[in-house]
Amino acid sequence: LRTVVDSRYVAELLSTGFDYVIDAIDSVRPKAALLAYCRRYKVPVVTTGGAGGQIDPTQIQVTDLAKTIQDPLAAKLRERLKSDFNVVKNSKGKLGIDCVFSTEQLVYPQSDGSVCAAKSTADGSKRMDCASGFGAATMVTASFGFIAVSHALKKMVAKLERENSLKS
Repeated sequence: LRTVVDSRYVAELLSTGFDYVIDAIDSVRPKAALLAYCRRYKVPVVTTGGAGGQIDPTQIQVTDLAKTIQDPLAAKLRERLKSDFNVVKNSKGKLGIDCVFSTEQLVYPQSDGSVCAAKSTADGSKRMDCASGFGAATMVTASFGFIAVSHALKKMVAKLERENSLKS
């Protein structure tokens, strides 16, 4: 499904039934609405964190959203899920939402053309967007997508294998 997700229409968008949802939304509000819906109604889902300011696809991993590091989008998402949808960690400290993210330290551009690891500098706060930051490198965003699809396929195959073993 390729459409703009509005939190008011998440139920309608997902009402046709999906085997798996792969979320790559960049905006926190609709992303949180989609993930909260999937979690509540037990729709299998994998989400992607932010890819801006990264260049090394070998540092990409998949873990529970509660366990991600170095990812401002995932951090904002956790806050929004808790505040707007009362999605909290379970007894194991997990949210039950798989997330593709990178452990790579983010780098921010400076006015002299160099980079630094600090989000705020004397030049002001830095953002990871195409207008004032680096945006995202194709090899990283593509890898996030490939890993999310691979993760979803592995989960679907594992579910089928479990179902088939119960029938035998």
